[in-house]
Amino acid sequence: MSGRLFFAIGIGFIIGIFLESIYALSTPYIGVILILSFVFFGGWFFARRSVYILFGVLLCFVALGMARTALEPTALPHAFVQDIGEKVTVSGIVVSVPDKRDTTQRFIVSVFMHGAHTRILAVTSLARNISYGSHVVLRGKLSMPAPFRTKYRRTFHYEKYLSGKGVFAILPYASVRSVTPPTSVMAYVYNSLASAKSAFLRALDRALPEPSSSLAGGLIAGGTRGLGSTLLDDFIRSGLIHIVVLSGYNVMIIADALRALLSFLSRKWSLGIAALAIGLFVLGAGAGAASIRAGLMALFALLARATGRTYDVTRALTVAVVLMLIWNPMLLVNSVGFDLSFVATLGLIFGVPIIEPHLSFIKSNFLRETVAATTVAQIAVLPLLMYTNGLLSLVSFFANVLVLPMVPLAMALSAGAGVVALIIPTLATVAGLPAYVILHLIIGLVHFTAHIPFAVVLIPQFSFVWVVFAYATLAFYMWRHRMVEIGRL
Repeated sequence: MSGRLFFAIGIGFIIGIFLESIYALSTPYIGVILILSFVFFGGWFFARRSVYILFGVLLCFVALGMARTALEPTALPHAFVQDIGEKVTVSGIVVSVPDKRDTTQRFIVSVFMHGAHTRILAVTSLARNISYGSHVVLRGKLSMPAPFRTKYRRTFHYEKYLSGKGVFAILPYASVRSVTPPTSVMAYVYNSLASAKSAFLRALDRALPEPSSSLAGGLIAGGTRGLGSTLLDDFIRSGLIHIVVLSGYNVMIIADALRALLSFLSRKWSLGIAALAIGLFVLGAGAGAASIRAGLMALFALLARATGRTYDVTRALTVAVVLMLIWNPMLLVNSVGFDLSFVATLGLIFGVPIIEPHLSFIKSNFLRETVAATTVAQIAVLPLLMYTNGLLSLVSFFANVLVLPMVPLAMALSAGAGVVALIIPTLATVAGLPAYVILHLIIGLVHFTAHIPFAVVLIPQFSFVWVVFAYATLAFYMWRHRMVEIGRL
């Protein structure tokens, strides 16, 4: 019963956030759902049937999820709307590490003006040194983010993507009037991590030529800059873009490596250092939704080891997702990265035990596990991927089976090359040679699979209802398999 209650809480909260995010239901609906939950609690009081408690708890947390989402801003405050299209001067605190590109830098500014608060995405030149926590005064034309068409005939809702970060307006080509350096401890931590990341990426540039250097940086710290549009498109077509955007897969590789490296220490020290390192790594890499989810689950695994408890991966995923949605409920419908990470992890948890017994003809345990995990992950993300980017990669499975086993080695060799290049720059090229060999092989495989004839099929736009139907079908199949397994069907 306790397990069912646990999942009723998590599922109910997620359903509530989904309903409020999509339909923006008013407060009376929340009240009606709460009343229904109390009706079920009353039914349990008289009938003493556990199903009443389950439905009562589920509905109660549906209401809580809706209430939490209703508290989150979903549009630009009315006080700022009057300034859209006008030249404005704004002042505020930088609340993101600046994303520096070839000629510009982008950062989010928390602004309080006209008696209201909002977040604005500012785009400025590289002339001024701006960091997380800086107080800035900017001048520019305030604009609303707008959707645009992608090369694969899908509409990318840029405004929804930004709203997931609490941003509802843009200040493009802004001029910087003044910058006051940050003073908070959190700003110091963030900026130190950002500086360390930048220094490491520069060391990789010394150790490796492009595009191997950018690929190494993407594998370890996330990011696609430097790959070039052609190679980046190849990664998308081959279904391998997830390895360079710091997905949960990369974070778990790093977590496992840290645990192995620190195994010579006592359990207390090794787990403590590993937990701190994982947290700092996720923050330094940009704290993307997928990496935060994986980082939380890795921390839960470390906590289980430290306390001698059994690590339940399904519960860990549920707790990680709920904590992230409490912090930012807009992730559920506005962050594709968060959704893909969630469904891929669910697929691995429930799908691998179904698929792996059918692969007994593969004698190597490592290869069998790789094929099973790749198959399940590809199936799990397919409906959502086709809906969001319109691509059906027919070579994705083949490409992932070939490349994923090489990723841990590529990350380890690249990290070693970067460290050597940081400490002894004169040995950078020599240290980078082993990493270059495997990175070059990965790039070659990506290019080869992406250009196989009919590697990618463009899927016409379809209703989200089909995505829901696809996941409901997968869930039913997994449930049915589980029931057969335990002898209830």
